[in-house]
Amino acid sequence: MLLPTPKPLQAFGVGRPWRTLGSLHPDAVLVVVWESLLAEIVEFSERDRSREIGGFLLGGLFEHEGEYVELRHFIPAVDVRSQSASLTFTHDTWSALTRDAERLYPDDVVVGWQHTHPNMGIFLSEKDLFIHRHFFSQPWQIALVVDPVKQELGFFQWRGGEVVDCGIVVLE
Repeated sequence: MLLPTPKPLQAFGVGRPWRTLGSLHPDAVLVVVWESLLAEIVEFSERDRSREIGGFLLGGLFEHEGEYVELRHFIPAVDVRSQSASLTFTHDTWSALTRDAERLYPDDVVVGWQHTHPNMGIFLSEKDLFIHRHFFSQPWQIALVVDPVKQELGFFQWRGGEVVDCGIVVLE
């Protein structure tokens, strides 16, 4: 199932410098993100280092020499229940996401989610895995974890029926 058609080859690479972060897997959907968007997400993640915060990744699934997910936009999650080591998306969180996504980025879909682990490192907890399995269950949906204290980040995706870490292509 392919989602919106990309604007004239915004697909990775064509005439644009790019680099990889982490290991790319030939049996996985390629994840492509704009460097400016990654910087925006890291900046958001540094706003509160005392508790988990998060948001949603929007973009699309495309075909160009194989499938790839392109991350284009970030919407911070609102009306969340947040503590030092947990983040809960409420009904109001999902309602705001739906409303904002349709209004701001009608050509894109939710391709994943992001949240922070302040001073805890990069991993998906059992609760994170529950969220991913139940709300981001499409094989092309991803998770991004940012540790704003240790200044680390990591992406996770479905591969072989499991949620595992993955490398990405960063467009400059």
